[in-house]
Amino acid sequence: MGIGGRRLLSVRPGALIVDVGPGIEKLLSRNGRADPGGPALRRLQDDPVLGWGDKPGEATCRKAAWRQVVLSRARRHRHELLSSWVALPPGRLPDRWGEEAAELILRAKQAALHRSGPWSWLEGCYQEQAWLALHEADAEIIELLAPGELLAHAEDVLDKARRTLGASDPRVRRAESLLPEGATDADKLRPQPAHPSRGTFDADKLRPQLAHLARATFDVLDDRYAQSRGYRNRLIRLTCFAMVGIVLGLLAGTMSKVDFGVADHAIRRGWRTVLLVLLFGSLGALVTAIPPVARANGVRNPFGLPLFQLLLKLAMGPLFAIVGVLILQTQLIKGLQPAEDLRGLLVWATLFGAAQQSVTRFIDQRVAGLLGELPGSEDASKKARGTDKAQHKR
Repeated sequence: MGIGGRRLLSVRPGALIVDVGPGIEKLLSRNGRADPGGPALRRLQDDPVLGWGDKPGEATCRKAAWRQVVLSRARRHRHELLSSWVALPPGRLPDRWGEEAAELILRAKQAALHRSGPWSWLEGCYQEQAWLALHEADAEIIELLAPGELLAHAEDVLDKARRTLGASDPRVRRAESLLPEGATDADKLRPQPAHPSRGTFDADKLRPQLAHLARATFDVLDDRYAQSRGYRNRLIRLTCFAMVGIVLGLLAGTMSKVDFGVADHAIRRGWRTVLLVLLFGSLGALVTAIPPVARANGVRNPFGLPLFQLLLKLAMGPLFAIVGVLILQTQLIKGLQPAEDLRGLLVWATLFGAAQQSVTRFIDQRVAGLLGELPGSEDASKKARGTDKAQHKR
């Protein structure tokens, strides 16, 4: 017996003890055992990472945030699937019941624990495998839920679909029509309505409709995350190009006697002056980069868009500084007095470095748009609430 008198069940000898909860007690008292499931279902039940144990520390040694989120969602889906398995009447387990969902959950766990190299990190292949498997498992679990559990899942799926697809989407309306708002929870839990006017729902009609709505919602969310990953890779490429420009500027300062037309300073001509201009250009870029990065939505994003946005700004600042100072000192722009000493030169380098915001502000808008489209963001919630209000007015 476990804690609180709960029975502990193990499918095979020598396996880890798994607490399956009080639901299994009813089946054990009825026929002495639960209906045997398929191999994937049994492997999912005895899995040490998603269940009890994790003695090798496989889950805790993977410190990336997205891995922990995937493992947490996989444990939730495991609990829902095993609870539905236990709730089935004895002797009525269909062939291969829950096998596909169990395989998908295990596949998501393996992807979350897999070590990724630089190329797979850029492509996001393991993240895609993990999230796509979890999303499909979620939809398949909906098709296996009992009517009592189906209602709670219907409310969650509809809420996410309204924020993602919009309340006016015909698929959302079709699913809402199967759950009349005027019905009480007690009436809704009746799987087959004796009187349709009482506001009950037909679980057999709602289940496939809800699974289809969940898949459509996840497809949109997966596409948005793919856009975020692609834009992150684009920011990385632009940052690398900017770094190449910085290196070329240092090489030019090393190979020549660049003094920017300033003779009154103690530093010798060459790369040291160029390095100072680049450093103060990064300082100016940092000053103007803080506000847009601070305004970024604090939603969970596994690709760290604000970080790479900041890195690109810091790399663009030195380029603007070196080019701007060269234009200033050669007096190409009339009305601007060139710097006469090192102090004035560095002040201009800081100002030109801050001017990178005039170009990277378009990147700020794009990043804000991508983060605003993600689920759970403030912009997405406002958009959904506005759509709901428009529907009520109609």
